[in-house]
Amino acid sequence: MRRYYYEIKRKVSSPFKIRNALLTVWWGFFVGVVFPALILTIVYILYAPTLPDPSVLEDYRPPVVSRIYSSDGVMLAEFAGQKRIWVPLEEVSPYFIKALMDTEDKGFLSHWGLDVERIFAALLANIQAGKITQGGSTITQQLARELFLTRQQILTRKIREALTAIRVEHKYSKEEILELYVNQNFMGKGAYGVQAASQTYFGKDACDLGPEEAAMLVGVLRAPSFYSANLERALRRRNLILSIMNKSKIMDDECPIDNIDSLKFILYEFPSRVRGISWKAPYFVDYVRAVLSKKFGEDFLYSAGVTVYTTLDYELQVVTEDTLVGRLRSMQRGVEITHYDDDSTYTEWVFDSTTGDSTRQWKQVNGAVFAVENGSGKILVMVGGKDFLQNQYNRVTQAIRQPGSSFKPFVYTTALDNGSQPMDRIDDVPGVWPMEEGEEWRPGNYDHKYMGEITLREALAQSRNLATVRLAEKYGAKTVSKYAHRMGITTPMDPVLSLAIGSSGTKLWDMVTAFSVFPNKGVRIRPYAIERVIDRDGTMIYKDPVEKTEVLSKGTAYVMLSMLKSVIAYGTGTGVRRFGFLHPSGGKTGTTNDYSDAWFIGFTKDMTAGVRVGYNDMTKVVRDGSIGVTGSYGALPTWTKLMIAAHPFYPTAKDSFDIPYDEVVFLDVCRISHELATQRCIKVREVFLRKNKVPTRYCPLSLSEHDTLKIQRRFIPEDEFTPTTIDDIDNQQRKRQGL
Repeated sequence: MRRYYYEIKRKVSSPFKIRNALLTVWWGFFVGVVFPALILTIVYILYAPTLPDPSVLEDYRPPVVSRIYSSDGVMLAEFAGQKRIWVPLEEVSPYFIKALMDTEDKGFLSHWGLDVERIFAALLANIQAGKITQGGSTITQQLARELFLTRQQILTRKIREALTAIRVEHKYSKEEILELYVNQNFMGKGAYGVQAASQTYFGKDACDLGPEEAAMLVGVLRAPSFYSANLERALRRRNLILSIMNKSKIMDDECPIDNIDSLKFILYEFPSRVRGISWKAPYFVDYVRAVLSKKFGEDFLYSAGVTVYTTLDYELQVVTEDTLVGRLRSMQRGVEITHYDDDSTYTEWVFDSTTGDSTRQWKQVNGAVFAVENGSGKILVMVGGKDFLQNQYNRVTQAIRQPGSSFKPFVYTTALDNGSQPMDRIDDVPGVWPMEEGEEWRPGNYDHKYMGEITLREALAQSRNLATVRLAEKYGAKTVSKYAHRMGITTPMDPVLSLAIGSSGTKLWDMVTAFSVFPNKGVRIRPYAIERVIDRDGTMIYKDPVEKTEVLSKGTAYVMLSMLKSVIAYGTGTGVRRFGFLHPSGGKTGTTNDYSDAWFIGFTKDMTAGVRVGYNDMTKVVRDGSIGVTGSYGALPTWTKLMIAAHPFYPTAKDSFDIPYDEVVFLDVCRISHELATQRCIKVREVFLRKNKVPTRYCPLSLSEHDTLKIQRRFIPEDEFTPTTIDDIDNQQRKRQGL
């Protein structure tokens, strides 16, 4: 003040003028500085108790996008209540920062939360216009409003906004405030923050935005719903911002804009909202979502911003989806060209909500595929139906259907584990069994033929119903049920003889789990989908547990495995070889009595997979007009295509199943007498047997009795395809290479 005093004294000679000048200076200082400071202090004291604490921003965790990935790195789905992808300030295009400050807050780098000059200029412009045409809020004020306050147009809110902005500026640096701002704001089309908006509108990251794209996004900020819904309005707003950027000198060194006048105004087409769900492998994604929701709560994926790495092999998933859908469409066309469109069996009345009328539509044959990795339990493929958008019902995990003949391996497992051997014989002849209330049950074979006395191996390979029922009768339906549950079947089962041929419903998930016990050497492994869940800080917070339980001896598991290989070698599963899959493998077809479901469950050394095909309401699945579809026709081709995709190379020794030599033996058996072979036997099979009960009786037939059959002597291996021998095996095994 002393300096101002002498300056005035030099210019004004009169004491009166000096006094007036001093009063003017003091009043100016009081009105311009002291009085506003006093008012601001009083206001702050009044509002301080109700102001939010800016320090909470240190722990601020805005909801961001959660992503689910396959094992081969493909993003399967995104989940977000607010589609926000947090990005550091240094990874945002300088063009966007320049456009933002030029448009929203030119004095951002110099003010202390409020821009008083801009506030008065906006107030004057609004008074002159007679309406609100300009805003005086700084970036800090806007951030304070978005994080702590509301958008109510009242004086008290504006006061609290201004005071909160001052506190935020005092607490945080300009860089921290700007980073919060560019990641917080809604920018239309469901996107929050510059990174999500950049990907939504332009399909690129925020660091790659050019000046015209940055101007477009900053323009949308003013009124997201207004501008994002109309391209022409958005372009006019963009052009205005580009002209402002061209005149501004902010950030010229870091963000050269000399060429903005020559930029072409490219018309970007805003993407329309996706109708329905755009997930890849949607049934699998929905299963993962359900697992995490059960563990962490329903809103976890929508708010936590986690990254989920799963076990799914997406390349294999795509092949399987395409194969299944193609197969189902082919079967559907076969039904539609051989039946009338008013057929009450294959059409149904469907209500059309758009017209209010009901129309007849074709019922749709559907299906499911499920595959797991042996030894680990990783889910490799999950196809729960042919169209997730039409029906979200997962036929892998939810559908309970009769497995038909694919259930028979549990009967034979029960027999082997209780002393039987594959070479034991059983009658495949008609029979009658009493039921409750005096009724009788008369099951039959699929081909209405009977083979008489046959071995257990042949009975399973040829899927003989009567032989299987008699085997179940021998050991008891309750015992069979116990083994099935132990191996992985979770659904209730009635302990009746019809259980042996698949009368009790089960899930595809359970069947695949149970069949994997055979290549897993008697160990049941619970399938799992989630490798790890990583939070936004990079910390692993969850991993699906691996659960392993030994349920069978290695010997029982391997002998059953060899019997199921016979199904593919010369039984109902020979289509696997005809379709070109040569790897060592085993499996079982399944067809229900009324042809409502067709199954095939099978395995290689590395993986186990299952396929089921059928109508939702258990309508008979047919081909060529009225012929019932079997497992070998309806399900086996899809399984084979999946396995060919999963095993693209020619099989080698490492693809052969591991043999537990301490629990099984190899013996030559006469195929005519089914006893141990002698030199007189002219048709011999080398078989695997459990060591618990090795037969000792040799074939009693004479050479002449064998000779009368006029069959050339030869060995027939039970392993239908052995590309090479395994190292370090005994002499009995070595001779198989020359067969």
